[in-house]
Amino acid sequence: EGGSFTGAERKGRPGKIELAQGGTLFLDEIGDMPYEVQAVLLRVLENHQVMRIGSDKYIDVEFRLIAATNQDLQELVRNRLFREDLYDRLSALKVIIPPLRERDQDVILLAEQFIRDYCDKMKWQIPLLSQSAKHLLLHYDWPGNVRQLQKSIIYAVTTFHGDRIEPQDFPDDVYLGYGEKCATMVGASLSPITENPLKEAEVGAICTALRSTSNDVTAAAKLLKMGRSTLYKKIKKFGIVLPVK
Repeated sequence: EGGSFTGAERKGRPGKIELAQGGTLFLDEIGDMPYEVQAVLLRVLENHQVMRIGSDKYIDVEFRLIAATNQDLQELVRNRLFREDLYDRLSALKVIIPPLRERDQDVILLAEQFIRDYCDKMKWQIPLLSQSAKHLLLHYDWPGNVRQLQKSIIYAVTTFHGDRIEPQDFPDDVYLGYGEKCATMVGASLSPITENPLKEAEVGAICTALRSTSNDVTAAAKLLKMGRSTLYKKIKKFGIVLPVK
């Protein structure tokens, strides 16, 4: 209410729940809500009323509530960090969104859409993703999920040279993280890129040799019984990225 505390607006101000009247209130990171505040939210959900700071009157509210979290709320309930009665209220309908690393069929579609969106915004020509870049997108773990993918794509589109986006055009954390994983793969499947079993076997053999020699190309070439320069050509051809030592 107006004048309820120093600095309060003269006419007062409605809170977020009051503003959601007749619509939808979205609470992100609900698992981080302080325990004592959870009780306040639970009362609102049970009574359908809120009271402004400095007021002595309740305001009736009706709204749809959607909450999101990346935490295990049931585990928080067991550890007494989240109220069980509030969890029961919120979990009437649960939608579990798998992490991006478990939705590899979406990665390339999202990446290409982000490229189109950003290039359209900047009025740039839309570049293509090389096969090696697609391999990176499909095999990197994406701990930051879609937001990380989007920012990585914008970085690559902004910094790439040539006619295609290559693995080295991505941010260092993505590029090197992919390189470390690729260098330790054993018989990794490249089916999203190619259905050539001979190529898959060759890439698997190269990655196995690199892993067993701690990414020493000379030693790996000896294991594979091929010249060092030949191995370097194959590493480049197949888009195998070595981690920087």
